[in-house]
Amino acid sequence: SRPNGSFVLSGRSVSPVSRKAEVKCSIAGTMIHAGSSLAGLAVLALTILVHEAGHYLAARSRGIEVDNFSVGFGPALWSFTPEGSRTKFTLRAIPLGGFVSFPPKTQEDPETGETVESDNPNLLQNRPVSDRVLVVSAGVIANIMLAWASLFVSVSAFGVPTLEYRPGVVVTQVLGPESYGAKSGILPGDVILSIDGETVQGGPGSAGDVASLIRTSEGRTIVMEMQRGEEVLNLDVKPKCCSPSGESLLGVQLQPRADVFRLRTTDLDKTISITAGEFMRVTNRTTSGLKDIVTNFGENAKNVSGPIGVVSMGADLARNDQASLLAFCAAISMNLAIVNSLPLPALDGGQMVFLIAEALKGSPVSTRWQEAVNRTALLMFLTFSGFLLFGDIAKLNLMKSLQQLFG
Repeated sequence: SRPNGSFVLSGRSVSPVSRKAEVKCSIAGTMIHAGSSLAGLAVLALTILVHEAGHYLAARSRGIEVDNFSVGFGPALWSFTPEGSRTKFTLRAIPLGGFVSFPPKTQEDPETGETVESDNPNLLQNRPVSDRVLVVSAGVIANIMLAWASLFVSVSAFGVPTLEYRPGVVVTQVLGPESYGAKSGILPGDVILSIDGETVQGGPGSAGDVASLIRTSEGRTIVMEMQRGEEVLNLDVKPKCCSPSGESLLGVQLQPRADVFRLRTTDLDKTISITAGEFMRVTNRTTSGLKDIVTNFGENAKNVSGPIGVVSMGADLARNDQASLLAFCAAISMNLAIVNSLPLPALDGGQMVFLIAEALKGSPVSTRWQEAVNRTALLMFLTFSGFLLFGDIAKLNLMKSLQQLFG
């Protein structure tokens, strides 16, 4: 829908027939957006829940006592303690993560007031290194399993997306009204069928081929045959000449023209094989994306999202189809697994470093030193999360939307 309440059908604007109809459409649109946002929020909550459940179940499987199982940070919104259990399960206000906490090894003697160490064998800190490694690593393992399961369900139920390329390339974006593409009359959604009488062949490299023709045109006028909806027209397009590197510029983004369909298989071995390939693809893209952020943070910082951004992306995908939402769940779960594996304080990888150091030196790293490092890292993590949160709000123009709503 558009801001004035009109809708686009087959590329043409249709004005609302009455205020009553407009209100009905507005309510329906709001319900769709709300449902999609809930789906995005559910994906984020699920990945966090599964991660913390991994820690919790690993601990309980070894008979280790757990104090608190929390999803989120900040004030508690809801909590309960099952009968016969000492573990309190808590839902908190800020969806930036979660934690599983364990009873401390040192406690204050109620009679003397002195701090004493407990020899309770069911405390995490009194367990051998192998048990603690299991508990610490279980969250990452659980997220990896969730990613695999999400992809398996997607492949089994919906199949694998496959592209069938067609002649032409699609203009996905025109970079501003002052760009040479806009001045030549090109609109987003146009399909370039031919250039100077030469048909644009379909294929994964078709957009690159057209872009190359534009860059090497030396600013001369190009005749483009375009498809716009049901209409076919010819445009005289004159790129800007020239950049310092000698290339002509048009100011449009292109992508290959292709129909997407899904191939399903009922063969279990084939399904597992396809899932394995999709899993490796998601893992490689996640690791390469994180590597790009670390090695070139200044340029890629604008692409980093916090929880609101994650929910927004999930909502967009939920409006597409369930298969996309499952793939999104796998990607977020793998992100959580890989990030938590990093050897940084306050993360699972950082705790693993302390355990490896203990195994090598034969004695635990000083508890006071561990706590100081973790507190500092947690403060940095929350500060960074705050920046992400404000960045998400800025990207979504939340304040502007509120002003329009109440203004």
